[in-house]
Amino acid sequence: MAKLAVLGGTPVAENGMHVVWPEIGDEDREALLRTFESRNWCRFGLPDDICEAAKFEREWAAYHDAKRCIAVNNGTAALMCAFRTLGIGHGDEVIVPAITFTATSDAVALCGAVPVFVDMDPETYQIDAGAAEDAITGKTKAICAVHYAGYPADLDRLSALSAKTGIPVIEDCAHAQGTAWRRKKVGAHVTAGCFSFQQSKSLASGEGGAVVTDNDDLADALWAVHNLGRTMEARRYDHTALGYNFRLCEFEATILRTQLKRLQEQTERRMRNGAVLGEAINATEGLRTLKADDRITQRGYYFYIVRYNADEWGGIHRNKFIKAMCAEGAHSFAAYGQPVHQNASYINGVVPHRVAGCPNAERAAAEEQVAFGSHALLDKANVRIIIDSLVKVRENLDELRRVE
Repeated sequence: MAKLAVLGGTPVAENGMHVVWPEIGDEDREALLRTFESRNWCRFGLPDDICEAAKFEREWAAYHDAKRCIAVNNGTAALMCAFRTLGIGHGDEVIVPAITFTATSDAVALCGAVPVFVDMDPETYQIDAGAAEDAITGKTKAICAVHYAGYPADLDRLSALSAKTGIPVIEDCAHAQGTAWRRKKVGAHVTAGCFSFQQSKSLASGEGGAVVTDNDDLADALWAVHNLGRTMEARRYDHTALGYNFRLCEFEATILRTQLKRLQEQTERRMRNGAVLGEAINATEGLRTLKADDRITQRGYYFYIVRYNADEWGGIHRNKFIKAMCAEGAHSFAAYGQPVHQNASYINGVVPHRVAGCPNAERAAAEEQVAFGSHALLDKANVRIIIDSLVKVRENLDELRRVE
């Protein structure tokens, strides 16, 4: 039996996994050079037929099965635009999941409202629609559902809840480029959906974001909010509302357009390799993937989430498992490490908020959640490294207990 690398043995992959991201080529270089030489680097005032941002908006709306898209400069800005367009401000509450990146709830606070953290479904790691309904008060002005790790929240239940209460639902799709629910990609299932195109995302432009919706009136209002209060038809200095300068620049739009041509193939590659990895994980005692759901008809990824059960690993803590896997060359981590409300900015009272009881989220973050980066799924050799490492670590439980 091979000795664990974390205790001095030879690792499964001495050089670790091979991850190259973003995938680029001559088409990207040539497109960026064309934009550079055009000297049209800001979208403001450009006709739609030569504006890269406008072209991307049409292409992204079409790809993500939405009627309209407004491109912005990052994912946090996308959320803030959506909240402000819905009139959310001081004294209002927005229900958010406890397991997400801090930008989800920070965007609520930056609009002057109060994020209300609710628990997750322990089998899917997505917002618990029942917990969200229980947290509704007279101050609730929106629910923000995060498609965490690219796995979609239960849009059937959230749509029904919105219809029942009249409360809009914003989908935070920062992790979910390409994810589809009942054959319609996420984003425009209820009210609006917000995307990030930051460097680590499955569609990346360094920074960047977008809001999609099927509601024309909402889209028109979003446009003004992201463009300093100007409507789409406004003259240069004609401002009719209070807005931000959240415009996407032409360089980012250019790279998004060329990268978008790769996204579907990359999504399908991740799904194929993810399915192979999932079979191995579910065949390993004490490890499980997120719950399978036939309503998920295409799966985008940000994290590949594994549920670790310490009881089935002889009481060995999850963190020792992660340390051992990393030493073998299969880089893994605890995703964001903690629920958002346990960050210092929330604990120290910097961000006013309310926690509506989140035991599942707190337990999963502390003891259960293991993540692999989605870009590793682009290469089946990486999946082989992860699987071989899983087998090796599982076969060495006695050694694993000795890991500090």
